Amino acid sequence: MTRYLHVLNGSRLPRAKSTSFIGLGRMGYEMAYNLFSKRYKEEQNIRFVLCDAISETAHRFRQSFISQFPDAKLEIVNTPEE
Repeated sequence: MTRYLHVLNGSRLPRAKSTSFIGLGRMGYEMAYNLFSKRYKEEQNIRFVLCDAISETAHRFRQSFISQFPDAKLEIVNTPEE
């Protein structure tokens, strides 16, 4: 299965104050974690949106991230269009 990785910056999207990440493959998981944690440390009032073809991976990522940053707002979506 081919995975597509794409990082979206909320300032260019209709979702104000959000950071989105698509694809939690071998490199994507760590990249998303680093990106989200740095953004969260800069501004706690930010929303994170995560999308992966394997929902179990997205939920595992969410659990891991929320355990480190309990107040973080992290939403999992099924498609990039969401």
